[in-house]
Amino acid sequence: MKNKINWKTFWYTNIFSFITLAIGIVFTIKPDILTTTCKWIGTIFCIVGAVLVLISLISKKISDQKFSYGVTALIIGILLEIIPILLKVLIPILFGGWILVSSVSGMYRNFIFRHDVPKWWIGFVLCTLSGLLALYIMTRPITVMNETVKLIGIGLIIHAVIRLISSILGKDGYKAAEKTIIETTIQE
Repeated sequence: MKNKINWKTFWYTNIFSFITLAIGIVFTIKPDILTTTCKWIGTIFCIVGAVLVLISLISKKISDQKFSYGVTALIIGILLEIIPILLKVLIPILFGGWILVSSVSGMYRNFIFRHDVPKWWIGFVLCTLSGLLALYIMTRPITVMNETVKLIGIGLIIHAVIRLISSILGKDGYKAAEKTIIETTIQE
C-alpha cells in the first residue's frame, strides 16, 4: 500500500508559500495597494498612540516614555493618514538618490583611472547609464513604485509556485521527516 502524504505537515510547512502567493497576486493585480496599506498602518499608529497618551494621562505620568511614544505614534499615524502617497514618493526618491550618488562616484573613479586601465570608458559609460536610470527613478517616483510593486508581486508568485511544486514533488521527504520525528520521540 502506498503511503499517503501527511497533509497536516504539508500545510504547516507550506503556509508561508501560500501567504507569499496571495501577497504576490495582490501586488500584481493592485500595485497601488501601498497607499491603502499606509492608511491602515496610519490608523493603527493613531489608535496605539491615542491609547498610550490616554494611559499616560490617566496615570498622571506625562513624563513617562508611554506618553512620548504615544505622541510619536500619533504624529506618524496622522502623517500616514493625511499623506499616504508620501511613502510612495519618498522610497523611489531615496533609492534613486543613492543610485545617483553611487553612479557619479563610479564615473569619477573610472575617469581617474583612465591612464591605468585601458578600457576605463566601459565602466564610465555603465555608471553614466546607471546615473540616467537614477534620474528617471527620481523624476517618476509613483510610476516606478507601481511597476516595482508589480515586479515584486510577479517574483513572489513565481517563488511561491516553485516552493509549492517542490514540496509536492518532495512529499517523500515529509514522510521521512515525520518518521525521524517519531523515531526521535520514541528514543527519548
